[in-house]
Amino acid sequence: MSEDIAVIGNEDSIEYFRVLGCRTYETHEGELTPEQYREILGRRFKVVLVTEEVFQRYRDLIRRRSERMFPVISIIPDVHGAVWEDGSPRAKHTGFEELRQAVIKAVGQDISGSGG
Repeated sequence: MSEDIAVIGNEDSIEYFRVLGCRTYETHEGELTPEQYREILGRRFKVVLVTEEVFQRYRDLIRRRSERMFPVISIIPDVHGAVWEDGSPRAKHTGFEELRQAVIKAVGQDISGSGG
């Protein structure tokens, strides 16, 4: 199952997934090499996890790919881009906002209760 999952981001953010056996693609400042890009598109991943930094760089492409059934693409927190509070990283909430927008599109209104 883990071979069906790709995780894309900086080394510190994706290391845990590498240990779990997922296929990982390390980026530099959120950018993939042309070889990595071709390999990711050529494989039939069921799930692709991208860090917030990668999402910001490839936002339009990821949104277009997300319209398909597979792969399921989700955003994970980026350790380097996180805001650090009390010695722990706090995500920028990019993933939550993308999910909220998808729900608004699907049901026609904001049901998240976030008020925003």
